Amino acid sequence: MVVGTHLGARETEQIQPVALITSDQIQQSSAMTMGEVFSRIPSMNFSGNSYSNFGGSCINIRNLGTARTLVLVDGHRMVEGPGGCVDMNAIAPAMVDRVEILKDGSSTTYGSDAIAGVINITLKKDYTGTTLTANGGISDSGDAETSALTATHGWDIMHGRGNFILSGSYNYQAPVDANARKWAMHDRAGWDNSPGAPQYYGSTYTPNGYFVAANGGAPLTSQPGQLGNYSVTPNGNGGFSPFGYADDYDYSQGNQMLAQQSIQTVAGSGHFDITKNVQFYIDGNWTHTAGWSKGVPMFIGTPATTLTGNSGEMIIPSGNPYNPFGEDVAMYKRMMGLGERYSDLQNDQYQATVGLRGSIPHSGWWTYDAFYSFGKSVGEESQNGQINWVKMENALGFHQTGGGGSTTGYYDPSVCTSQPGCVLINPFSQTLSPAAKKYIGVTDDYPSGYELRDVQVTFANKHIARLPYGPLGIAVGVEHRGLDGYSYASNFASSGQASNYYYTSTSGGYNVTEVFGELSIPLLKNLPAAKSLSAQVSGRFSNYNTFGQTYNWHAGLIYAPTDSIRFRANLATGFRAPQIGDLYAGQTISLSGAHDPCGQISEYGALAGIVAANCRAQGLNPSTFKQVNNAMKYISGGNPSLQPEESRTYTIGTILSPTFLPGFSATIDYFHTSITHALSTPSLQTELDGCYESVNMSSAYCNVIHGRDVSGQLNPVSNYEENVGAFKEDGLDISAQYNYDIDYANSLHFGADIQDVMAYKEQNTPSTPFVSYLGSVGTPKWLANGTATFTHGRWSFTYMLRFIDGMYYFPSSDYNASFTQWYKINQTFYHDVSITYRGNKFTVTGGVRNIGGKQPQFDALGDYNTDPGMYDWQGRYMYLKAQVNF
Repeated sequence: MVVGTHLGARETEQIQPVALITSDQIQQSSAMTMGEVFSRIPSMNFSGNSYSNFGGSCINIRNLGTARTLVLVDGHRMVEGPGGCVDMNAIAPAMVDRVEILKDGSSTTYGSDAIAGVINITLKKDYTGTTLTANGGISDSGDAETSALTATHGWDIMHGRGNFILSGSYNYQAPVDANARKWAMHDRAGWDNSPGAPQYYGSTYTPNGYFVAANGGAPLTSQPGQLGNYSVTPNGNGGFSPFGYADDYDYSQGNQMLAQQSIQTVAGSGHFDITKNVQFYIDGNWTHTAGWSKGVPMFIGTPATTLTGNSGEMIIPSGNPYNPFGEDVAMYKRMMGLGERYSDLQNDQYQATVGLRGSIPHSGWWTYDAFYSFGKSVGEESQNGQINWVKMENALGFHQTGGGGSTTGYYDPSVCTSQPGCVLINPFSQTLSPAAKKYIGVTDDYPSGYELRDVQVTFANKHIARLPYGPLGIAVGVEHRGLDGYSYASNFASSGQASNYYYTSTSGGYNVTEVFGELSIPLLKNLPAAKSLSAQVSGRFSNYNTFGQTYNWHAGLIYAPTDSIRFRANLATGFRAPQIGDLYAGQTISLSGAHDPCGQISEYGALAGIVAANCRAQGLNPSTFKQVNNAMKYISGGNPSLQPEESRTYTIGTILSPTFLPGFSATIDYFHTSITHALSTPSLQTELDGCYESVNMSSAYCNVIHGRDVSGQLNPVSNYEENVGAFKEDGLDISAQYNYDIDYANSLHFGADIQDVMAYKEQNTPSTPFVSYLGSVGTPKWLANGTATFTHGRWSFTYMLRFIDGMYYFPSSDYNASFTQWYKINQTFYHDVSITYRGNKFTVTGGVRNIGGKQPQFDALGDYNTDPGMYDWQGRYMYLKAQVNF
């Protein structure tokens, strides 16, 4: 089987750009997981590192997004894992025979999602014997330990008529705290610190908290402080001081960069020749993923929603005996008394495929392949330390009187004493009694699951007709897929009781029926200046029960004037159907940095009068209105009206294998991808401005606004995905290999893989211009790696160089050294070494990744002051791999 084609004709097998990773390369590499295998590939943007909670690894070809990259295992779609993608870390590297990376759109072959390309992981087949593989690694800091054990056994049956393989693996990943690395100990709160200005870290939600006057009370200080709201914080001497940058809480001290995780996998595959024309095949796997992580205690400030009757802020009423201010104050505080938050993930994933393939007797070279695949993923995540907003108000003795969004009320201890389990608390203390902790704190659960059903029948004939320069090949088939998914919200989350989040359940599914076809056409062969010329054309018609129908096509040409060089070109359309979350996600309320136009009317210049009039029409006084906490709540969720994204991709390249330089080969491919009707959320600020700048709020933008609460704050505004975005990317992929045999016992191998992104542009809405993000954070222009291997008998010594280009924070020249000292990220080089010994029945590889111990580049907008998905955050990492065959 060749990725990107149902036909696999020899004449067109190199027509599309495909990279290959062999099991030997995986064994010799520093990768301990399949995610790390891909993290060494430039066209993957060096993504795939397992650093985030629960170690999920999603693949992202050419930075076009994980949802636009299709992942297959043995040519079949896989059900999504706990990260909303096919988790690469759930596949044990020791079970892999090879990996094919198709860096071209392939919607005509596989359908939806294959806009950026396709990853096909082929597991080991036709194996007899037993193999044991053990891997282990540790950083030079003595942490980030990984260990894995895999056992594989294969056997023939009935004198070779069949073969079956059974594998099992266990993989463990130890946790790493953020404070285990000096560069991650202080999480920076902002990137816009001008040179020489004081640097500040962390969160404004501190253990001591800050407090601000509420309900029209007198300011608690004469100094505006860092937030501009005249807030104060305890000063440790029994009094209060203005809340400043130095008071921020460095929450990295209690968070983890890497969660603890274990993955258990059992996989099997086999085939049996029922007759000489009928082969039965089967493969299946079960994966159990367990993850544990910890984080700093939850904070409280403003509720996720006031639509359920919550007050607008957490009020300590003036009558509260612990309130020293003599007036109502709002509290913004990290609730240390609840203790650290712990998350626990348990996920089980099942996948099974059964099929028949073979040749049709007396049909003239016709073959068939029919299979049914079923996959299911079921998981649940639980997290303790959440805060019940209503119970917190009760524990403060706050009796609200003004309705949803209001902060008016009075001190009434009976709202607590009348409730079972409620204990009145001191809001200025960092401790809570066990009873108070039990009453206020909540452990919330998040069950979710996905199900995939896929049936496909393909008929192919590589010799359906004899043309003057070779056989005409054809493949036709039909496929039907069904997908369902859910993510259930607890009553705590969906009723508005949770202090910091609000969401409802997700549930839905869709199905699609598709027909497809492919032709391989030899045009010229063995002529002067035309060693070969072949074409490939394919098409797919898809009928979805959600948005309707779509048709996509592909045309490719490969031309070899001599044996030493080939030229190839491909042009294809593609699509990505809206996924279950895009269509049916429950409603979620989140925070945005957008500002309420009524709170900043002076910024609207000549339109300020119209904005002010609209604010007054909503019952506000523009001269006194202030937006609470400088944050805007918005509501997002699924949009059943979404249409598919559409793409057009073309590649033009050359394949070099000069006869005058034996052992050398290279490919150079130019790629261009444009995506229209891309799923995108319109700019919230653009919609708010467009509404309030219109006379009498007559603009269509006003549809996102749903009134204001009793305190005048905007109710959560709508911000749903729409088909309004567009995207363009083009660049070069360069790959080269050279093998040189010095003598019978010694040889050299050199390899290079380079990606040069020449354009990377996005458009959020049709009315706005394309913005270039080339060279900005997350989109380096150049990525490359190079290897050099010297083999002496049974020994191999390998050196790898990895290069990541420098980047800027924003696609604008306004952000420069005079504005912020964090205006760019420098380029990075990493150096890896390994040594391998091959015995008769065993192989041992040891090595050091990032042998220079280079720290990751500082990224002021990234996680833990860097981008752990791109840079080596572990530091110097030592590993050892051993494989024994029986």
